[in-house]
Amino acid sequence: MGDGRRPTGWLHIVAPPSYSAIPSARSWCACGYDRTAIGRAGVLALIEAHTEHPEHCPLLYTAEGSKAA
Repeated sequence: MGDGRRPTGWLHIVAPPSYSAIPSARSWCACGYDRTAIGRAGVLALIEAHTEHPEHCPLLYTAEGSKAA
């Protein structure tokens, strides 16, 4: 990306094609946030937490609660 933007957070989900296989996921951010989950319920909860993380990420928001430049 030549416009100065860079990725800060990642979500990696492993969901094998077999319904009986156990999915897993990892969510991590450059700020140090790093979580893993195993099983359908855990992975779904991790996806939700990953989606909400930018609201609290110190790299994306300043102390005043506004978006960082």
